[in-house]
Amino acid sequence: MTPENTLTDFLDTLSSPRTQASYRAALEEFCTWYRQTNGAEPDFKLLTTVEVRDYSAWLQTTRRLSPATINLHLAAIRSLERYLGRTLRVRGPKQVQPPVQALSPRDLGRLLAAAEGEDWISLRNTAMLNLMARAGLRVGEVTALRADDLEINQRSGWVTIRGGKGNKTRRVPLNVEVRAALAAYLKTGRSSPDALFTSKTGQPLSNRDVQRLVADLARRAGVQNVSPHTLRHTFATRAVEKGVDLATLSAMLGHSRLETTGRYLHPTAERMQEAVEGI
Repeated sequence: MTPENTLTDFLDTLSSPRTQASYRAALEEFCTWYRQTNGAEPDFKLLTTVEVRDYSAWLQTTRRLSPATINLHLAAIRSLERYLGRTLRVRGPKQVQPPVQALSPRDLGRLLAAAEGEDWISLRNTAMLNLMARAGLRVGEVTALRADDLEINQRSGWVTIRGGKGNKTRRVPLNVEVRAALAAYLKTGRSSPDALFTSKTGQPLSNRDVQRLVADLARRAGVQNVSPHTLRHTFATRAVEKGVDLATLSAMLGHSRLETTGRYLHPTAERMQEAVEGI
């Protein structure tokens, strides 16, 4: 079977036209590189890890493609090899994610104001925003909550996160704003036995539902680049600014390593100046 036939048969197994098109372009470019480099057609059943690594290096140094594009090329090759019953373990370049920026107190206030209202949906949205921005919950932890995960009274409050990231359970303290928002929502009686936060039809909200909701509220508030993770990042950043030590913050966020929590350290010139005074 010729490389062209192998390629065609493989692409026919892909259900997405978009994936077919991107994989076809990537694999055709690989075939062109292989012919120019080796003077022969590639035999995908005999392709080696070294050859694919050489191709990856060429994409980086000669073609100067972005890490995301290079990883797409490598994904196409790996997928074709799996189709042929083979496995090639080749890692692409690491994609550097832009740092998440915490919301300023003003922007957080504008976001919360956009959710305000007396109807049950507004109260629900306000409660969810508070859990992410003022308690540091992940979006998946918010959607998995049940009413019996909450312990709220006038003086204190806690939420128990069951089966969080790494399938770990933890308890997170709730400040007065979060407790008030949750208490107002609970009075609506809209929670179900299976989910604290529900849709208009009474079904549990999905992570995607909350992501869309946050994006919509951010647009209404005129605040850019906001996601559920932005809100969690905002909580962590404010906690560090208030002097919360990394071990305590790590426990509240559900991190298994302090290095992960350390990503939320964003020293400013003012804080560095304060640090050296009196030393």
